[in-house]
Amino acid sequence: MRTLNLPIKWRLTIWYGLILASLLIAFSSGVYVYFKNSLEKSIDGKIKSLGDVISSSMTDAQNVSILGNFERYLENVLGKKPKGKFIQIMDRTGRIGAKMNDIETETLPTSFGTMERALKGEIVYETYDKALPRLRMVTIPIMDNGKVSSIIQVGTSLEDFDETMRKLLIIMLISIPTSICFTIIFGYFLARKALKPVDQIRRAAVKISSTNLDERIDVGGRKDELSRLAQTFNEMISRLKDSFQRINQFSIDVSHELKTPLTILKGETEVALRKDRDSESYKKILQSNLEEIDRMSKIIDDLLLLSKADSKDMKIIMEDIVLRDLVADVCVDMKIFADSKGVELEIKELEDFRLKGDELKLRRMLWNILENGIKYTQNGGKIEIISYINNGFVCIDIKDDGVGIPEEDIKYIFDRFYRGDKSRKRASGSGLGLSISKWIAEAHQGTIEVKSAPAQGSLFTIKLPVISGGKQA
Repeated sequence: MRTLNLPIKWRLTIWYGLILASLLIAFSSGVYVYFKNSLEKSIDGKIKSLGDVISSSMTDAQNVSILGNFERYLENVLGKKPKGKFIQIMDRTGRIGAKMNDIETETLPTSFGTMERALKGEIVYETYDKALPRLRMVTIPIMDNGKVSSIIQVGTSLEDFDETMRKLLIIMLISIPTSICFTIIFGYFLARKALKPVDQIRRAAVKISSTNLDERIDVGGRKDELSRLAQTFNEMISRLKDSFQRINQFSIDVSHELKTPLTILKGETEVALRKDRDSESYKKILQSNLEEIDRMSKIIDDLLLLSKADSKDMKIIMEDIVLRDLVADVCVDMKIFADSKGVELEIKELEDFRLKGDELKLRRMLWNILENGIKYTQNGGKIEIISYINNGFVCIDIKDDGVGIPEEDIKYIFDRFYRGDKSRKRASGSGLGLSISKWIAEAHQGTIEVKSAPAQGSLFTIKLPVISGGKQA
């Protein structure tokens, strides 16, 4: 079924109206049928009781001759003359022996079927719809020695019954549409009021753009589904604002990181072109330019790697790796850099761990963290490396006694291009190494944690899922 292109408040109102109409019609129909059946049973019970009383009195009298004055006989038996009743007594052949009619109607012929059933000893109920007014009749056989000796018919007018049912039907025909109309009107205003916050959310959403992410939807004091929806929108807007700020900051940082080497390249080239120089001078300028080009190439390569990681386009080649060999190889490579800085690189303990991972990327992760530690450790300092098992993870601790990281900067150090200490030199790197390391750890279902304090050094803990080997810490 095709959904009507109507506002939700109208659809809700229509559905409420249809449901209420169905319920009212079903309920009213049930009440009408139940009330009708109850009145009919009551009428049948009354005329049956009256017939039973007359039948018993006649059986006791054993003499039909007393029916000569039938109305007086009924007054003696019943104590008063029946009002609004039709009573007649017939013999087996259907001939009327006595009759009392307090209803303005002609004599009613007894059908052949009714007589046949009465002669069999059955009590027959029937309604005469052709009479005016309509009559409800009961035919009771009077038994004598097991045989039907005579038949009593007691009828009553259904005029009051018909009038009562007609009034009940009129009441229902008036009350049901009135109730439905009232419900539709009232339901529309309720639906409109209930959905008013949705329109407020829509208007607030229209105002929100990339340049206006401070706008929020006012949920007021509501504590319902719509307030939770509005709160969800507000949280989404906050996340979008944070994302836009990160993107803007990232663009600024990229521009800054690339602008500096380009400025140096331009400046040195302009200096070289101002006058003729000897080959040695040109060689130094070209070497300096090459360093800046290498720096830009590294920044671009790191950005491409992170971009692929964000788009889930980076492939992780999983293979068995012996962690001891991997850490030892990286430390051998980094020892040259550490010695040039006057920093001691010490491997305290490496257990024989095996894990699943991409060796090149894990190597780069360790390289970045060791390089970061060496850069910010003073001449004569030390970096210690140790590994152990903890709760199913292999942990690699890389501890330095360098300058440390302020507490307020720790939560930002894995952000791209972030540098807490603005006085650090450009030689300290592109600011992407720790971001790449964090991504590599998470791509291997691991984490990197940092503990640090100014002038007390830093402790980087890498946690990776382990396959086998080593001792539990």
